[in-house]
Amino acid sequence: MKNYERIISKNDIENIHELSLKILGAVGVQFEHPKALEILKANGCRVDGQKVFFDRFMIEETLEKIPASFELYTQAGSTTVGGGSMLMEPVSGNIYINDGEKIRRTTNKDTVDMFKLADTSDIITSNYLNYFTDENSMTEDEHIFYQTAMMLKYSNKATLEIYPFPLGLPHAYDFEAMYCRSFEFINNFYGNDMPHGIYLVNPLSPLCYDTDPLQKLMIMAKHGIPMMLAPCAMPMLTAPYSVYSLIAMTNAEVLAGAVLTQLISPGHPMVFGNTSASTNLRTVQLAIGSPETALVSYALAGLADLYQVPFRTAGGLSDAKGCDVQAGLETMLMCMATLDIKPDYILHGCGTIGSFNVMSFDKFLMDEEAYRMAARFLRGIDTAEEKSCFNFLSEVGPRGNFLHGRTPKMFKEEFFAPRLLNKEDPNQWQNSGSKPLTDALMEERIKRITAYKPPELSAEQERLVNQYIPNQYRETL
Repeated sequence: MKNYERIISKNDIENIHELSLKILGAVGVQFEHPKALEILKANGCRVDGQKVFFDRFMIEETLEKIPASFELYTQAGSTTVGGGSMLMEPVSGNIYINDGEKIRRTTNKDTVDMFKLADTSDIITSNYLNYFTDENSMTEDEHIFYQTAMMLKYSNKATLEIYPFPLGLPHAYDFEAMYCRSFEFINNFYGNDMPHGIYLVNPLSPLCYDTDPLQKLMIMAKHGIPMMLAPCAMPMLTAPYSVYSLIAMTNAEVLAGAVLTQLISPGHPMVFGNTSASTNLRTVQLAIGSPETALVSYALAGLADLYQVPFRTAGGLSDAKGCDVQAGLETMLMCMATLDIKPDYILHGCGTIGSFNVMSFDKFLMDEEAYRMAARFLRGIDTAEEKSCFNFLSEVGPRGNFLHGRTPKMFKEEFFAPRLLNKEDPNQWQNSGSKPLTDALMEERIKRITAYKPPELSAEQERLVNQYIPNQYRETL
């Protein structure tokens, strides 16, 4: 039995799939780009205006083409996506931070420090540099390519979202030429033309792909860049009001995007995603720190198993506004679910609060602890003969004491030892100054950021990346 089946049965997964097919055949998906409509119509889809309808055969034919895993070439060398690869990225896309005193706009230093924290993490496997929010002096090329260049220059870990995400460029901009420049730049850095990252495309729920995502989807399919399709629907706003219907609708969106991709590039590497959650109807806000977010993740694991495709979820999510009790409750649920279903790719793995909008250094470190604790729990109890310790127990006997010599390796393997949580006797803790956990988190953050060391690059690699990096970041972080 697969882990997801403890929560959702294979029969339930089949029901979701069948409802998705019904939606695709009877309701359709809107594609707001003439070239996409032309491709879909020419390959047998029924098209009515901008609305496209898909039959069962086309969906099944598409799913047969998508590889169950694929290879990227990154700073970590050849990196497999698929088969439970569990590639985890830190908090990303946030422009606000809770600095322990208040929520404020991030500075460039915050962005750099979060990058260093992720690069020194034993949990995060794929690093990401957030946008600079207070840099107004960049050239156009620096604005477009600085994130790519800085990730290549400063990350010791795989950077899977390596391609530029240009903000503020007009619709008429020549995006294909820009992306081709980025492909050439990254290929020259690595010295090969293998795929080096994954491009994220978001459908517009309900049941729509608007112009810009479609334009980028078609560029990536044409040039062989692996893609991740990931909706994020809100029930009662951009999705119906049951978990079943929400999942089926967003799954239909992903399937429709997959059809277009595979028609352009048969066998194109893809990752199926879904970060749909709940809605707080009192404030009309997305609520990601919810049991339903975890249920969507379990259903996605089941659909990916049915389709035999790589899949992506989000990790330690929370709607809390700081590193507090709410953050702990919501994040532990999400970390446990994430590790249980073993996704191939995890975005927002550590440090996310405020419904994707805010990052927190304290929560990043606490999320790491949550993953370690959840991993130990999910490993279960080993009843192998050597773990019986029967000879030792016989030697010590009744009313004996097992504290002898150095700590055995078995104890370290069997019992979780937190790195940051306080396990002192209350009197000892109070007598030593009642040090709050936030102090330990701050000390750990400073220690980790200080310990960061950039990778060593060749002179040619330095030349390639420095042309796109603002002056103050060209030497070292």
